[in-house]
Amino acid sequence: MPLPDPNASDWSELDLLMVADAVERLGAERVTLLAEIDAEIDPDRLGAAQRRLQQLERSLARAETATPVVTPGRVRTRAEVAQTPGPPD
Repeated sequence: MPLPDPNASDWSELDLLMVADAVERLGAERVTLLAEIDAEIDPDRLGAAQRRLQQLERSLARAETATPVVTPGRVRTRAEVAQTPGPPD
């Protein structure tokens, strides 16, 4: 089996992320993008970077907000689902 490419982006793999991991990655990408915006002087690229920043901030806000989980009969929040005991191990 070949070894994974150490230079590959984490985003290139379609792996499942925990919400906390996704928030951490989006936050790091936001910091990088802000640095690029501060250094950018080309108006076209600056506009594109600012639009990307707006999208990132919307994504962060959604990821940090509790989302409902739909179950038969009622809607529960993720916190309620997390508190629900699962089957015995």
